Order: sequence, then C-alpha cells, then structure tokens
Amino acid sequence: MNNRAELRSLIETANQTVLKTFQDSRPVWFDVRPAIEALPGMTRDTILHAGPPIEWSRMCEPQRSGVICAALFEGLADSESEAVAKIEAGDICLAPCHEHGAVGGMAGITSASSALAMVRDEASGAVGCSQLYQGPRGQLRSRDDYDREAARQWRWLAEVLGPVLQAAVRASGGIDVKHITAKALQMGDECHNRNSAASALLLMEILPWALRARMDPASLRDSLAYLTGAEQFSLCVSMAAAKATADAASGVPHSTIVTTLSRNGTDFGIRVSGLGDTWFTAPANEVDGLLFSAEWNADDTVPDMGDSAIMETVGLGGHVQAAAPVLQQFVGGSFQRAVQLTEEMRQITVGALQDYRIPNLDFAPAPAATDIRHVVRTGTTPIIDTAIAHRKGGVIGAGQTRAPLDCFKKALRAFFDTYVPATEP
Repeated sequence: MNNRAELRSLIETANQTVLKTFQDSRPVWFDVRPAIEALPGMTRDTILHAGPPIEWSRMCEPQRSGVICAALFEGLADSESEAVAKIEAGDICLAPCHEHGAVGGMAGITSASSALAMVRDEASGAVGCSQLYQGPRGQLRSRDDYDREAARQWRWLAEVLGPVLQAAVRASGGIDVKHITAKALQMGDECHNRNSAASALLLMEILPWALRARMDPASLRDSLAYLTGAEQFSLCVSMAAAKATADAASGVPHSTIVTTLSRNGTDFGIRVSGLGDTWFTAPANEVDGLLFSAEWNADDTVPDMGDSAIMETVGLGGHVQAAAPVLQQFVGGSFQRAVQLTEEMRQITVGALQDYRIPNLDFAPAPAATDIRHVVRTGTTPIIDTAIAHRKGGVIGAGQTRAPLDCFKKALRAFFDTYVPATEP
C-alpha cells in the first residue's frame, strides 16, 4: 500500500470514529452551577468570551463592553478605566469560552458567578457548559443603559433563575437533551435560530420538578414566567449539549472533521479533531439577514459573533435548515433555498445523524461531520444561522452567514504538514 493510500485509509477510519461519536452521544442536562464551580481552570479574575482567542485591542465593541461590564459586576474593578487598565496589564485574564469547556451566545461574556447549564454526554463522559439565556434585550438608548440592564439581568440569572433551575434539574435526575432536540426538529425547529418547540418541550420537562422544589415562591413564580416567554431559552442547553458532543469527538488522530466553529465579531475560528486545540482563523463575515427595526442599518451592526455555531458543528442549525420553513421569513430566505442549503451541507459532510430527521425532506437524516477536505475541494463552507448584534450591544436582527474559506485552507495545510511526514518511508 502506498503512503497516500494509507493516509486516506487512516483519515476515513478516523472520520467514521468522529461521526460515530456524534451519533452515539447521549447528552443529559444534569446541573446548573456558577462558572467558578463548573469550569476547569476558571478563576475569579478570568472573563471568558465567544470565539477564538483575540487581543483586547482587536475586540469588537460589544465584546469589550461586555468584558468591562463583567469586571465591574464581579468587583474586579471600581470603574471602567480601572477595568481597562487591569485588562491591559493582564491582571484580568481574557480567554475563549471554548478553552474552558464552555460556549457563550453572541459576545459570550462569562465570569466567575455566571450561572451555567451543565450537560454531560453519557456516552463519553464529556461535559459542556453554557451561560443561561439572558433574555431578548434589544439595543437600549445608550451604552450606560445597556450595561445597567445587562448587570441587572446577570444578577437575576445568578441569584434567582439559576437556583430554581438547579433545584429542578437535580430533582429530575437529568433531562435527555437529545430526545428534546430530535422531537423539536419534527416540530419546525432547526435548533439554532428557531427554538420555539424545543423551549416548550424543555419547559414541560422542568415544570413538574420546579413546582416540587422547595423554592421561594416569588423566585419560582418569576422564573416560570420568564421561561414561559423565552422562546430561545433551550438554545443555551442545546449549545452545552453540542459542546459536550464536539469535545468528545476532538483529538482523534488523522481526523479531518471540524469540532469547533466559532466567532468573536472580528475573527472566525475553527478547530479540527485531528489537530487538537489549534485554532485556524480568518476575518468574520457580515451577516446577511433582516433587522428588527427600520431605525437600524448595516452601519449599526458587527460581523458574525458568538459560539452558537457549535450547533452547525454537530449537524444542526444551518445544516438542517429545511426543517424550519417558518424561519425563512425572518432571514429573508425561502423554503426552496433552505432545501438547497441543506443539500449543500451534505456535500461537505461525511455522513448523517440517524436520530435527527428532517420531516420536510421525507425524514432524511441530518448531514453531519464537516470535512475540511470537502470544504476546500468544493469551495462550499458551512452556512451559519445566527443573530445580528448592534455594535454597542444587543440583538437587532437575524440572518445567515458563511464560515470563511481561508480557515479551512489553513487547517488543511496544517493537517498535511502534521501527518504527511509521518507517512513517509
């Protein structure tokens, strides 16, 4: 057998191992804890952000604002200027959520006291965490207004909703996230931009246990009122489940499957199973979609941002867009285009997930396990369903974007630099 053929065989075997890990995953939501307790390597003076690593000077404005707000919230600084000085001096450590076993939507700002949903893949033991859904705050009148609202909501999540969910989830013995995801796909979700069905299903699971928990009645009432109106709440749990699944599939030698898709409003980054924790980045693309108000325009927005592309990483979101026809009216698309995009994703993946079916495509399984070789060969990159962030903070729209091709080209070059010499005689 020649070396090239041997390498191809090793790649195919490794990629099937990763696909099987995706398929066999059994994510269970088992707890809610503060980040300082939940995350490996987390410290009181660490603030996590979405996307690949980035220097403070290159951060987009929403992330910088979120980091400062978190520093003040955690008591790491008494003023904005002091927070900036400590960040620049390295006294406050900044790091990607992904490098601490977590994911964060949009800016992804996660600090020591942030309440996190914890999901364990029972098949592998890998644990993924995600900040709780912070609510549908739009752009407020000023940065100060936004920061005050953010701090108020962070405190409520940590002191009220977090403990209620912790009591309910622990009492339940664990909630089967994969079952909810599979059922939600049958009900019109694609489990990234549209989560109405999954959130309703999750509420049905939580409600009996929350009512049995011995919680302060006011906290219980406010939490249930919040969950009843939060159609995107399930995304935080789904993201934690996807993170656990993807982490279980990382580090497989010779695999060319993507295990991280993530962005920070400046850079888009990917990681590949066979290349471990190495990031490959390129400038983040703009989001093509609809803004929620005519008062905003493209000048108000920032490029693609957030860790929520972990959903596409494991074969949901844009990969199964045809499952969510109603979503197309909010992203300026059509059902025909959604079908086309799902079929495009089949061209860059190595298989499909039998547990996740798309009813509108005769219950075809979801395409999964994006292969950097197929992406580079076809020039087709993953489609990402996403929200649109205001440059001063807040979600002001929704749409779609593409992962930049350069990430995959860099990763493929690194892959051959890593593995081809090992196959030489």
